[in-house]
Amino acid sequence: MNWIKNNPFVSALAGITVLICGLLYFFASKGGTRYDEAKAEFDEAYGAVVRSESIPLYPTAANRDAKKKALDDYRESINGLRGLFDKYRQDEIENISTQAFTERLKATNEEVTEALTSAGCEIPDGFFMGFESYRNTLAQSGATGVLDYQLNGLKRALLDLAEARPSKLIKVYREKIPEETGGEPVMAPNEVARMFAFEVCFKGSEDSARKFLTALGATDPYYFIVRCIRIDNERDIPPMVSDAKFERPEPEPEKDLSPFGAGFSFGLEEEIEQPSESPDAPAEEAEVEADVTEAPKSVDSTRILAQVLGAEELLVFVRFDLTMFLPVKELPKP
Repeated sequence: MNWIKNNPFVSALAGITVLICGLLYFFASKGGTRYDEAKAEFDEAYGAVVRSESIPLYPTAANRDAKKKALDDYRESINGLRGLFDKYRQDEIENISTQAFTERLKATNEEVTEALTSAGCEIPDGFFMGFESYRNTLAQSGATGVLDYQLNGLKRALLDLAEARPSKLIKVYREKIPEETGGEPVMAPNEVARMFAFEVCFKGSEDSARKFLTALGATDPYYFIVRCIRIDNERDIPPMVSDAKFERPEPEPEKDLSPFGAGFSFGLEEEIEQPSESPDAPAEEAEVEADVTEAPKSVDSTRILAQVLGAEELLVFVRFDLTMFLPVKELPKP
């Protein structure tokens, strides 16, 4: 202490030096920490840049143009696919009055019934095209537009069935929609169409089943999607040999094998004089008509099948959807 009192200048200088060294050490340590933090941030940013450069779509001008071309081609392909279904796309469905729908339903049922009975098809009692609940009841006013669309589509399918000429229509089932009870349909965000399910069960020949299924795939302006098919034989036992009814070919007339024609016959009572040969007379050659083999006629596979199976028919169950395409949505811009 005495030394400090005796040397105030030196003591002050030493204290100031210690204080300055402490401050320098403090600031130096703080600067080192900031450096380490800055170095870590730099390394992280540098690593992100390196990773970005290694991905396929690094934001360069070439990659940008390639991505834009890919998106444009994708939009064009979607628009082209949409165009294929434009003929099946309906305008906005508008509701009609309940009385107007009931009148259309009755008129359509009479038309379909007439077509089926004229084709020799037996129809079930109380047939009303799957709309049996509206025989004596009016439909909901908010459901008449969609029900009318269903009615027209099912009418087209049943008229095609009549042209296929089944022997018996067993049942027609229509799956109800939420609008019939005052509800609303639940649609997924990206749905492009709404499906209406129907089931038709009938009995007929293999030809009638094939014609009906073919017609479902080519019915404009309605687009049907077959979901399920079940075909059973009318009988539980296989066809017997006695069921096969093959057509017998008509007997052909006997061919004359004589080289001298049909008017010549070999007689046993008289001798046939052979013409004398003369050196001046020209030699006569007998012409023999060659049998011409006719080209084989085309074989009708349905007739052969009918000959093997006899009169057995098939029980056919078909579940299909009537597709109602929704209005076109604009694609999001890139």
